[in-house]
Amino acid sequence: MAIANGSAHASGVVLDRVVSHDPVSNLTLCTCLPIPFRRALDACHSPFASCNHSTASASSDTVRCLQQESGYVHESPYVSRFRNSVLSGDWDAVESLIPQMGITPKNTEPMVHFLVKQQKYLEFLEKRDIKRALFVLRNELAPLHVHADKLHELSAYMMSGSVQDLKKHAKWDGCAGKSREMLLDALQHHISPAIMIPPRRLERLVDQAVQMQISNCMYHNGTASDHISLYADHVCDRNAFPHTTTHILEEHSDEVWYLAFSHDGAMLASASKDARAIIWDVQNMQALHILEDHSEAISFLAWSPDSAHLLTASNDHTLKLWCATTGTCEHTYARHTESVMSCAWLPDGTRFVSGSIEKSIYLWSRDGDVLHRWSGVRVMELALSVDGTTLFACTEKRIRMYDIESKAEIGVLQESEAITSVDVSRDGRQLLVNTAIQEIHLWDLATRQLVRKYVGQKQGLFVIRSCFGGATENFVLSGSEDAQVYVWHSDGTLIERLKGHSSCVNCVAWNPTRSMFASGSDDHTIRIWGQAPDTPMDLS
Repeated sequence: MAIANGSAHASGVVLDRVVSHDPVSNLTLCTCLPIPFRRALDACHSPFASCNHSTASASSDTVRCLQQESGYVHESPYVSRFRNSVLSGDWDAVESLIPQMGITPKNTEPMVHFLVKQQKYLEFLEKRDIKRALFVLRNELAPLHVHADKLHELSAYMMSGSVQDLKKHAKWDGCAGKSREMLLDALQHHISPAIMIPPRRLERLVDQAVQMQISNCMYHNGTASDHISLYADHVCDRNAFPHTTTHILEEHSDEVWYLAFSHDGAMLASASKDARAIIWDVQNMQALHILEDHSEAISFLAWSPDSAHLLTASNDHTLKLWCATTGTCEHTYARHTESVMSCAWLPDGTRFVSGSIEKSIYLWSRDGDVLHRWSGVRVMELALSVDGTTLFACTEKRIRMYDIESKAEIGVLQESEAITSVDVSRDGRQLLVNTAIQEIHLWDLATRQLVRKYVGQKQGLFVIRSCFGGATENFVLSGSEDAQVYVWHSDGTLIERLKGHSSCVNCVAWNPTRSMFASGSDDHTIRIWGQAPDTPMDLS
């Protein structure tokens, strides 16, 4: 965690801005804290520059600050003595206090002694006090009968020609480094948190508070530059969410069935019942290329991993590969005998899959060779796991899973009603499933369990598609037969019903690099949704 410059709060309390990376949301969080908390956090992370009591003092300050600010005394005096003794290198005091530390399980107490004596031994070697180091090795470490192999390794360090060689072979940074801090962390694993405050506990508490603020903010669409303050409830301005129509694209002459942004966010591709696909420039929302070689409606399309090519699937039984730069058709794939409903690229960009209502799924090479055929499955839509190892094939009420390498079926997700679309989250952990019972289901792919339902949209007669949205995919968006776009927070709360289209909204797509999304409708139009002009990112 890096500490930024101090500033004065409106109340007169001096604040410091603390920047930390949060592993849960994958955000870099900038949190305003009072100076005492900043000092405690600083102490949590201060490097141990010398083998004196300054290190122990810094850690003690951390514990004292946490206790004073919370009003809760968490550690007894002997625990504080134990912590200080480890950090100051008072090994006799450390070992005398171990029986009082509630080591769990009890049979690991010899290991705790071994860790302490190992540090003691290495520090003697660092000081070139070979006689005392040898005494610790023979008379203190060996009788513990712990880690025989490690004991032989430690004895070999006696032969180190210099302190630098010792540190290199032992992978140990010495008394003046962080070795004692690392020892304390290792000892902590054997001590109950009820007895001794775990390392970096204050930082964890702050991060948890920030995460709670974010999770309670319905419109949070965070990026790495977010500034979260714990002095006030964090509330993002609704106007910062893309809920305003910024462009209406009217090039299509029939229903718009599918939309997809390129992976770099620079282009939007649309598929229509008018048998045309269009590639749009996201910067100016102008049509770059109109792709017109199909003879019937285009039901689906997919961008290659490098965004250089576009694959289209059509009711004319074919797929076509287009160059995104020139708009020319480079290849036609004609093996299916019925409408091609879906397609998806493997991450290597050299292979893709396609599915049709004729009960066939093909694995293709980009050159047009059929590498495998799965039969007997009437496919409505396909998707691939992020790593490209698992194929999801949607039949009427089931999602069948196939291993791409072995080609074997490895599982089934069972729904109660017809499935109209699926979307895999960017982290590969979740699957979003549209169903004909006016519910969108969220499946956990690790446990293969249905974990949440999103309700409110109108669906029953037509194919409606949904998608994840937001910088951290904390939104779910869907089309609807009532001509509106529905938006939910990931916790299931419906936060928006966006009007604008005059007929059924068939599909939605979120731009992966910009705060915007697109919707396609039976009214022949595509709407681009963006932030209201000149609005701040949040109110805190």
